[in-house]
Amino acid sequence: MPLDPFDIAGKTLKPVVEARSEAEVDHWWRKLLDEAKARKAEASQQKALTSNEIEELARQVFGEMREKALVDAGVSLPDGYLMRLIGELSGIGILMELISRSDIEDIAINLSHIYVYVTGQGWQHAGKAPESTGDAIRVLIDRAGQRSPTPDYPIADAMLQIMTPTADGQTRRKGVRINYIMPPASPYGDVITLRVSNYRTAADLERGSLAQLCQSRLPPVTAPKFEPRPFGNGNGVLTPEAANYLLSVMVRGGTLVIAGATGSGKTYFGQRLLQEMLDFFPRGAIRLFIVEDSNEIILNGWNGDPDNDTGNVIYTVTRPEIRGGPPPVTMYDLIRAALRSRPHGVVIGEARGAEAWELIRAAATGHGHSAFTIHATGAEYVWARFVQVVQAHPDVQRMNETQIAQAFAEAVSAICYIERSPQYGQIMREVYEVSPVVERAAARPSISPLFRFDPSVGRLMPTGNRPMRPGFTAGDLGLAESFFRRN
Repeated sequence: MPLDPFDIAGKTLKPVVEARSEAEVDHWWRKLLDEAKARKAEASQQKALTSNEIEELARQVFGEMREKALVDAGVSLPDGYLMRLIGELSGIGILMELISRSDIEDIAINLSHIYVYVTGQGWQHAGKAPESTGDAIRVLIDRAGQRSPTPDYPIADAMLQIMTPTADGQTRRKGVRINYIMPPASPYGDVITLRVSNYRTAADLERGSLAQLCQSRLPPVTAPKFEPRPFGNGNGVLTPEAANYLLSVMVRGGTLVIAGATGSGKTYFGQRLLQEMLDFFPRGAIRLFIVEDSNEIILNGWNGDPDNDTGNVIYTVTRPEIRGGPPPVTMYDLIRAALRSRPHGVVIGEARGAEAWELIRAAATGHGHSAFTIHATGAEYVWARFVQVVQAHPDVQRMNETQIAQAFAEAVSAICYIERSPQYGQIMREVYEVSPVVERAAARPSISPLFRFDPSVGRLMPTGNRPMRPGFTAGDLGLAESFFRRN
């Protein structure tokens, strides 16, 4: 219902209509933005404006235009437009509003889409990013005297101090750590992660931060309950029981090694397993980084169009070393960049060097939902191959095999081996659980076979061993004990 006309500063206003068309509100937003930009341009001719001066100018123009919109058209501009205006004038647009929110811990710009990590809720889609967002962030990095990304050096880190307005008209200083990946490392467009730090104020110190931690804590993000999928039981690569075991490990946040020879179908299998895992979560809730030499793994049905939402999956590719050309971009570089971008997991197309150790370290410190493929001639030979490839990492060269084995055992939940058998075709030959216990005498992780291909029946069969890894037992995974019972 229309409201009665009322008076501000002696001016009779037109009735305010509760439901205004989007076009009409947008019209007044554009007028507000144009006026504010014009005022800023005029003021900037005298001197460079500070962030506080930009905010003050925005508040003044917003107040004037808000009253004008009410008087002339009965349009009430939302309070949120003030924050949006401050963001536009400071160069980061809608990001200012997001950074200022106390419940947002991280902000990600994946190509042209914004995701925010909300306390207690996790990653959520927050709409499209303005086209100029990347340019504005690079300018801010430059102004702060830090190196912004370029095509020659497409990965960059920066730390900015941003003054954000509060609802009571005050300002609060926040630290924003930026990880920026641009083409060619991110072939489809810019990937930017902003990790927001709330600096403690005098009021925070008076309240006593330790006392506050004794009374409250951050809420958990709800995880889905795993229900075994009713996969058909046929003459396939693996059985429904083995498929549900591997799937439940990934949903639970485990790390999987997919081993096999060239052309065995490691990537083919891995892509389907990862997609099935993502389907257990709301779209975008799991943030995955895909690191490959060439982009083969595509998830969430994404069609490669940068304007379309990838579902919080980030695609990155390496750049080989070219004599006389720009520096190479290695898997090691991309994984380190990914780990600064709050991922749930990292997926490596093929582990061949130092990057394998970086992924193990990441998985051991809480980055689950991860996977990598590796060339090996059987599940039991994965360990020997892993030790061989990670020697390229300088940290590993200073470690003994027992220390390497302990890190591997803490990180990796399961190993599967897939092959193209001349007799049976493409089969899953073995599925092993990795125990967090290391065989000290042999200086290797302890592994236990859960499923093995049985030539007498021509299919993968349970060995009778049950999963015993803490956090990944049959009960933890939501699987019946019968899945592992030998018939």
